[in-house]
Amino acid sequence: MDINLKNKDMKKILSIWILIFALTSYGQDFKIGLTLAPTINFNKHEYKDADGKWVTAEDGSGGLGWKGGLLADYNFAGNYNVHSGLLIHSKSFDMDNTDATVTTLEIPLALKLRSKEVTDNVHITGFFGGTFDINVAAKQKDQNGTQVSAMDYFKTFGMSFMAGAGAEYDLDFGSVGLGLSYHLGFTNISAIDGSRITPKHLSIDLVFYF
Repeated sequence: MDINLKNKDMKKILSIWILIFALTSYGQDFKIGLTLAPTINFNKHEYKDADGKWVTAEDGSGGLGWKGGLLADYNFAGNYNVHSGLLIHSKSFDMDNTDATVTTLEIPLALKLRSKEVTDNVHITGFFGGTFDINVAAKQKDQNGTQVSAMDYFKTFGMSFMAGAGAEYDLDFGSVGLGLSYHLGFTNISAIDGSRITPKHLSIDLVFYF
């Protein structure tokens, strides 16, 4: 996998989050979780025509992907939680009439609401907030069908809005959750002049909290 960030920067990011998760594991108000989620991507690709107007490209459709990683919820008042984590998201979409695959490091930060029991051990959840996105790898097929690096086509950093809802079931040793979330990019991730790519996706979130 071709990494655009320096190894030193990646180590700093991972070290900070490993430290956070290690410290929060000792607090009763924190829950640490693992998540794995299939995603459906609907990236919007636009370009400027000869008149300088933005036109939606016909090859801007999306594809399937997946994400997984660590989550942390901090309960600060009643049913209210701060929701964060560190996720790897591999997603695909069409670009310039060929398939492209982009791998993104996502750091969510959201307000999460977890209801009281609606039935035995079941809680309804909902959240909204944003993610800080770091594009760490990108590949594209060339004319010969060979996978080549496409990192020069994408900006390194982006941000997205997210919102979702679901349910959690309490177990004796933790809880499991299932939900659906929508993620809408509000920054252009294309590094090419006269081109604009807005990432967005649906995520089917499966979570296990310790």
